[in-house]
Amino acid sequence: TAISIPFGVGVKYSLNPKLNVFAELTYRFTNTDFLDDVSGVYAPNAYPSLEADGVTFTPFGLLQDRSYETSNGVNFFSAGAQRGNSKKADSFVTLQFGLSFNLSSYRCPDR
Repeated sequence: TAISIPFGVGVKYSLNPKLNVFAELTYRFTNTDFLDDVSGVYAPNAYPSLEADGVTFTPFGLLQDRSYETSNGVNFFSAGAQRGNSKKADSFVTLQFGLSFNLSSYRCPDR
C-alpha cells in the first residue's frame, strides 16, 4: 500500500449552460520506491536456477533485468549491482482531458 499526495492545476471552460470541457495536470508524490518495481540492488544468484538450451539462468534475475530480450541474450547487470535509488521515492504525472455535464442549475433566490 502506498500513499499518493496530489498537486495539480486545471482549467474548466463552459461551452454552454449544460456542457463543460476541462484539462488537468497532476503531479503525485508517493511514499514508496516500488511503483515501478525498481529499487535497491539486483537479486543475488543464490535463488534457484533453471537450465534451458544449455544456459543456466535464475528466474528472479530474468524478471529484474530484461535487457536480454533486446541484446542477443547478454545480461548487462549482475547480482548486487545498483538497480535503483532507494533514497528517493517514486512520483508520477497525469494529464487528463474531459467533458462534464451540469445536471441541473441552481439560481440564487430573489430578495
